[in-house]
Formats: sequence, structure tokens, C-alpha cells
Amino acid sequence: MLVFVPLSAAELAAWADSGARAAGIGHAVTPALRDAFGFAATDDEDAEHTALHVAGLAGLLAHGVRLVAVAEASGRPVPDSDFGEVLLGELPWAAVTALFSDDAPEQAAALAGAVGAADLTGAWDDTRVADFLAEHELLWHGPGEWAALV
Repeated sequence: MLVFVPLSAAELAAWADSGARAAGIGHAVTPALRDAFGFAATDDEDAEHTALHVAGLAGLLAHGVRLVAVAEASGRPVPDSDFGEVLLGELPWAAVTALFSDDAPEQAAALAGAVGAADLTGAWDDTRVADFLAEHELLWHGPGEWAALV
């Protein structure tokens, strides 16, 4: 499955340098995410796009930046997680297929400060977050471009 892993710049650098990332949390298209957002089994692309934005928001809340690695990995869904949280084992850097970063990092950091300590559900429902996500896409980068993002 594709997993979307929110990261800080330091975590990205450590992962790329060491070749492995310790077990942690990611986001994926799980049955709970499909149910929560109303995605049918044929809506894979839209569901993956939503999981990417959820991971970006999780990263924004945790690190003040939307920086997401996409990896091909297996994960165990967190029960009742509408946001597709999955428990991941150690991930090799070779599993990373893409990186996404914010197109407006200063605005994202300001939004993180404005949203404060909101949890993922509260932030997702915040109109400021919805407006920001509607106006700012994440930019695609190949895994080899990681150094430009840290």
C-alpha cells in the first residue's frame, strides 16, 4: 500500500542519510478513511490525494511544515482512525517513491501557529485550514531531491 509519512526536515535528512526510518505512524487509504470521506473502491486516486493532505496536515501540526514522504510499505490500520492512520514498521529509504513539500511554507507556518495545539480532527474542521488546503497544493519531488527540502 502507499503510505504517506509526515516528517520534519531533520527527520527527512536522518532517514535519507541512514537509509532507514524507525517504526512510526503514517497515513494510508484504509477502510475507515474510505468510509469517513465517502470514497468508493474505485476512487483510489481521490482517496490517496486526501490521505496525502491528511499527512501534510499532521506534519503541519507536529512540525510546522507540510513535508510528506510517500512509500510503498505495509502498515497496520489504527482502529477507528477516520484519517487513515497506520502503524508502520521500520521503513527503508529505498521504499520512498516521492516527496511532497509545501508551495507556501511561510503561510503554512503561520497557519500552524494560528491553529495551535489542535488535534487532527479539530484542525481538519477549521475553516482556515480548509481554505489553505484549497489554495495551496503540495509540490512533488523525487526521492533524490531530498537535500533541497531540508
